[in-house]
Amino acid sequence: MSDALERLKDIGAQKIYEDTHIPVEHVQAILYESFDGLSKVQFVGFVSILEREYDEDLSSTRSRGIGYFDEKNNSDALITDETIFKPSSKKKNLTIIYIVIAIILFIVAIFYTTKSADESMQNALNEHQIIQDVKKNIVVETNSSEENASDENTTAVSVDANVTAVKIPEPKAVVHSLKINARTKVWMGYIDVATDKKYQKTFEGEFELDPSKEWLLYFGHGYIDVIVDGKKEVFSSKDTLRLHYQEGRISKISLNEFKKLNRGSAW
Repeated sequence: MSDALERLKDIGAQKIYEDTHIPVEHVQAILYESFDGLSKVQFVGFVSILEREYDEDLSSTRSRGIGYFDEKNNSDALITDETIFKPSSKKKNLTIIYIVIAIILFIVAIFYTTKSADESMQNALNEHQIIQDVKKNIVVETNSSEENASDENTTAVSVDANVTAVKIPEPKAVVHSLKINARTKVWMGYIDVATDKKYQKTFEGEFELDPSKEWLLYFGHGYIDVIVDGKKEVFSSKDTLRLHYQEGRISKISLNEFKKLNRGSAW
């Protein structure tokens, strides 16, 4: 990556947006050479504006970007109706394999269900036999006590056999919440770590994310508040900010940590 891009990164996407009116998300795409959200015309025009505004040479970035768009256009041209609608033999083979596995699992499930039912029936019979034996012992002991009552003048003691079941309360599921509050207008990129899907938006005020997912968050500046489960954490920095959210915990991370979690990509 060129020194010119590094100097522009030091200026920051938010400041560049204020100077040039290039949308923050497009500035970020050029600074980190992630061209998916741009067209070729937009890319060339924005690079020219940055060179003129900051007196920088971005020829190497322009060459890589144009090469990217040319390669993308060539790849799109190779896609035909035949390649789109041609059935996949691999997919058919996988379907047959899935069907065979499903049948095997069904047979195994029936086997264990039948075995479990037989074991339950045997246990019930055993328990019934034990109860009958206990009743017989109680009758024998009672009769023996009644016969000896007149001679030994003993008192019979009855035992209550009723057992009260104790209910154990089930643990309640933990419900999290995740909100972002931008104190000033900011560009935010957010990535679903599980699916690697990337989203971006420019906003001011409050924005809510799904707290059940793991997120990578990237901000054009750090004047934001993060509210997790009602607890607010305040950030105040003019530089870009990277955060990691997982299972009710938010943490600030470095560029290297961000890349490691984002499959080696800076965005």
